[in-house]
Amino acid sequence: MPTYRLELSYDGSGFHGYAIQPDVRTVQGEVEAALRRMAGDGVVTSVAGRTDAGVHAVGQVVSFEATKELDTTRLARSLNSLVGPEIAVQSAVRAENGFDARRDAISRRYRYEILNRTVPDPFRRHLTWHVHRKLDVGAMSAAAGMFVGEQDFSSFCRDDEGKSRKRYVIEASWSRQPDDIVAFDIEANAFCHQMVRSLVALCVEVGKGNRTVEAVAAVMEGRDRNLASGAAPPQGLKLVSVSYEGERWHP
Repeated sequence: MPTYRLELSYDGSGFHGYAIQPDVRTVQGEVEAALRRMAGDGVVTSVAGRTDAGVHAVGQVVSFEATKELDTTRLARSLNSLVGPEIAVQSAVRAENGFDARRDAISRRYRYEILNRTVPDPFRRHLTWHVHRKLDVGAMSAAAGMFVGEQDFSSFCRDDEGKSRKRYVIEASWSRQPDDIVAFDIEANAFCHQMVRSLVALCVEVGKGNRTVEAVAAVMEGRDRNLASGAAPPQGLKLVSVSYEGERWHP
């Protein structure tokens, strides 16, 4: 059967995450319902990153098999008319047969944005975490440097019985951006549940001066979620891009 690849962006504010769940609105539920109107009832999508409730995406990748050939230009246009404006199909292409958006991905890249100023911004409340206390970005970047490489992230992941929490982080850094934004960029081969938001929460404690950079190493070595600082709010997080063999994302 022919395989298709979609690149999606979405505002996650009104969804209970990407993956289908009973009796709640999800990105997968909306996309698959629209796809079935064009490609038949058997369509099931595979996704590169199962974003949580309230988390956004600008470069999510989805794949699916269809029982018939589809016009990709018409497919993208029709999907956008059905799932917009919260979800947008940036592109729709025919992929190699058997392509799987999740299995074939070699890395995922996320960004977390904090509005770091005294006064909140009501127009950015769904896209940022407002932290009014000035953050030490240098200390936060030093902490983030400890995440790079192959590490056990048990202290930062929700329980998933029997599954390894080792991940390979390619890059992790903090930076000051225009308009009072402090941004965390991280790329890894994969992420476990709430890992990025948990890393952000700990780094913010370092940035506030409540924890030392050295304490971050102890948290990682402890492999105990109770040693960390919980999870940052979901709205500041977005999936930026997904990389595949031969098309790796570069900053």
